[in-house]
Amino acid sequence: MKPEDDLIKKLKKENKELKKENEYFKSPLFMWDICQVIKGEYSILLSPPKIEFHSTKNQKACSFKINVNDIICVLSSGKTKWIYFKEPQSSLTGISVTSDKLSYTGNLHNFCKMFDNHGIHLCQISRSVIVNVFHYYLDRKTLRLIDPHKSKKGKCDNLPISYEYLEIFLSRKSTIKNIATFLKIDFRGKFSPLTDLHDSFEG
Repeated sequence: MKPEDDLIKKLKKENKELKKENEYFKSPLFMWDICQVIKGEYSILLSPPKIEFHSTKNQKACSFKINVNDIICVLSSGKTKWIYFKEPQSSLTGISVTSDKLSYTGNLHNFCKMFDNHGIHLCQISRSVIVNVFHYYLDRKTLRLIDPHKSKKGKCDNLPISYEYLEIFLSRKSTIKNIATFLKIDFRGKFSPLTDLHDSFEG
């Protein structure tokens, strides 16, 4: 076989492969694959890995692994802030502690940065209060728990929101709702079931 024939054969093979690749990039399958990657990234945003949190009980150290979705709100009481959770949190190291309320001595800005660096879950609503927007809805100028009976946290309910934080709260609420809606779509014209995390948002 002549060198020219080899070159033509090679070019034909490459052209066939490029054509096949080009067809894939134009196909619904490619869009499906891309959307699955995006959905995976968004899913991680809604359910990020747990973060190590250090606290004290009776002046003794203890450590926890905290899921930001378990946080309801953070309320300041003087220099100490109290983090309220949906369910009791159990310490993994240090002294044995199980509680649905843990103390935090840093500032609220640093707390948000530590647990919600992407600015999706947590929102400051006054100088002394942070809420997890997932658990609240706006009723005029007050934030109410979506499921107050389930949480049974009276101090966490009916929280006034300052005007300067209102737009941020609504924006983050909208962001979570849009992401949750996007994650429902299976791109076959149907909606796939969501986890309890996504379902509980729609209240």
